[in-house]
Amino acid sequence: MNQDPILAALARIEAKQDMCLENQQIMEEGLQKIRTETRRISAATGAAAGGVAGAVSGGLVAAGVALIKAKLGL
Repeated sequence: MNQDPILAALARIEAKQDMCLENQQIMEEGLQKIRTETRRISAATGAAAGGVAGAVSGGLVAAGVALIKAKLGL
C-alpha cells in the first residue's frame, strides 16, 4: 500500500509537533527548577543582608548614644 504523500507529510508534521511539545515541557520543568532555586537563594541572601544591616545600624546607634553620653558627661 502506497501512502498518500499529503498524509505522509502531515504525519511528519505531527511527529515534529509532538517532539516540540515534549521539548517545551522539558524546558518548562527546567525553568521551574531555576525559579525555585532563585527564590530560595534570594530568601537566604535577603535574610543575611538584613541581619548585617541590623547589626551595623545597631552598632551605629550604640556608638551615637555613647557619644552623646560622653558629651553630656553621663
